[in-house]
Amino acid sequence: MVNSDLVSENLKGDISVYEETPYKTDSTGKMGEMDSCCISVAEYDEHGNGIKNTSKDSKGTVTSETVITRHTNGLFKSAVTTEKGKTTSSFDTRLDENGKYNWAGALDSNGKLDVYYLEITQDENDNVTGWKQYDKDSIFRQSGESVYDKFLQTSFTLKDSTGKIKSSGTYKYNDKGEQTEMSNTTITKDSTVIRVTKYTYESHDEMGNWTQRTTWDDKGKATRIAKRVYTYRKKE
Repeated sequence: MVNSDLVSENLKGDISVYEETPYKTDSTGKMGEMDSCCISVAEYDEHGNGIKNTSKDSKGTVTSETVITRHTNGLFKSAVTTEKGKTTSSFDTRLDENGKYNWAGALDSNGKLDVYYLEITQDENDNVTGWKQYDKDSIFRQSGESVYDKFLQTSFTLKDSTGKIKSSGTYKYNDKGEQTEMSNTTITKDSTVIRVTKYTYESHDEMGNWTQRTTWDDKGKATRIAKRVYTYRKKE
């Protein structure tokens, strides 16, 4: 069995569900009214793997739902997203004889293949470290590479079909493994844009999982506050 999503997401304890609610910030960075879109709910099975993600508006109405399935070894198998009862997109993966990814594909709302991925590589912790993307006509479009420190992603690079870098990013973490900074560089023919986003954590629950996080832009302005409530499985 591969490492669970809870481990990969740096979450502690036997979590069955968490609900994250976003709030707007005022000019001083203090929390304002709740953002009308969207409350997110993540559900996990007894192995700590995600099984469903739900988005709700401020009135509690479900706006979209993604159901996740697993391969027998625990690796992500597929995800199907629906809105108002209709499938809007899906993603599927296949494994080779060694239980590693050898194909992945994204399908549109009609179930037709949009893009697919080959030459998928994984590290010793089963993190995906590389891939090549092809469109539905099997034309090579782009490639991606990621670097991890155990389960924490430290960087990524996205290249076009000619091998030129389109975008790249780096991530920083605190001693709890919580992300504190994300730097994203986007390169076009005419410009290079660097965007830095930072995060601070104001509170945690008794298990050590964060319950309030503030997002800051590169000008030092608070742009979003998120609150989380966790539900843990009771030990029998």
